[in-house]
Amino acid sequence: MEDVDAETRRARERGERGRARCAEALAAESGEGGPDAVRELFAEAIELLTEALGTLDGADARWPEFAYVAGVAYAASAAPVGDRRAWDQARLCFRRADRAAPADAHLLRAAAQVASARIGLDPRGTPWRTLLDPPSAAEIAAALVRLGHDVLVQLVPGAAVITGTDGATRVLDLPELEYGLDLGRGDRENWADLLDALCEWAWAAVMEPVLTALPDAFGHTPSLVLLPAGPFGMVPWHAAWTVVDGRRRHALQSTRISYIGAPRLLCDVAARSVGDLDRRYRVEVGRAAGDPIAFVPAGGHDENWRRAAEYLTAGSHTVVSTLWPVDETITALVLYMARHYLDRRDLPPAQAVRTAQLWLRDPKRGIPAAMPPELAARARAIAPDALTAWAGFTHSGW
Repeated sequence: MEDVDAETRRARERGERGRARCAEALAAESGEGGPDAVRELFAEAIELLTEALGTLDGADARWPEFAYVAGVAYAASAAPVGDRRAWDQARLCFRRADRAAPADAHLLRAAAQVASARIGLDPRGTPWRTLLDPPSAAEIAAALVRLGHDVLVQLVPGAAVITGTDGATRVLDLPELEYGLDLGRGDRENWADLLDALCEWAWAAVMEPVLTALPDAFGHTPSLVLLPAGPFGMVPWHAAWTVVDGRRRHALQSTRISYIGAPRLLCDVAARSVGDLDRRYRVEVGRAAGDPIAFVPAGGHDENWRRAAEYLTAGSHTVVSTLWPVDETITALVLYMARHYLDRRDLPPAQAVRTAQLWLRDPKRGIPAAMPPELAARARAIAPDALTAWAGFTHSGW
């Protein structure tokens, strides 16, 4: 047992009380707590954590953890009103947690960068409670096994933090991955060309080294969950491509890729019963938060990760969402084929979505006889390399 002096012990106790108050505030915020009560709980949490941080030595083992929780408290309290000062304090706390964390504390460092990246994107409905308690590598490993994935890959500036089913976590340096990335969001006229260039870069800069670093899948298609921080969440990493034997080859042709907004959310989803999804042929693709399988179209700038997380938090097992607004006919076509593979091949939702996208990549794609004529005509007209037809669709959850 660690031998600490009385002052350190009292400071750590204050930090623990601060964490508890932050958890209470987040629970009250999403439940029946009034705004005044929530504000008081956050204020108390920040006060206790600030006192603990001010007393503890910066090298204390609990210092980075308490700095991180203080960042969550500041950010969550700022979210409803967009308090700039509180956002700045949150950023400072996350930065200090990152810097003070031990060199091998990869998960805490990744959590701090992911949390910092969320600040200011959209203050409405931000699920900060999923970031309060970053899971251990063992918890992540258990969730991956239950969901049938091989690794969780957290993309943060300059690196990928990779956790496998064995509980091992390591950092892969990605020097080209930085927040200065130009997504060309405003140039819709040249969107197809920009998307092609973005996905070509995504392969060389990120997906090729990540896929090379994956553990041996022993004969099955490797499966990974991506957690892209901040603006990285707007990149269709599954559509990253290179040229093999004179033809484009995309990341989703080599691996199954799902997305998640936080490691804790991955663990929460994995812990749910999937009885409803065992009867896939009876489950419709819904549009409401909490529907077992839900479709969430893009609703605005940098919203994708937040809206998918909200639906999963509300109880949905599977969320299919889009990274940008997609033509209604193409949306109907992709959802029709995903449903086709759910029904006819009894595929799990993640595989059904991927297979629908691979179907659009196939120049010899067969058109189901029951497909409505309008969708069939559109399907015949789509070129295999047309990323705008399928790259915007992502999967989260089961």
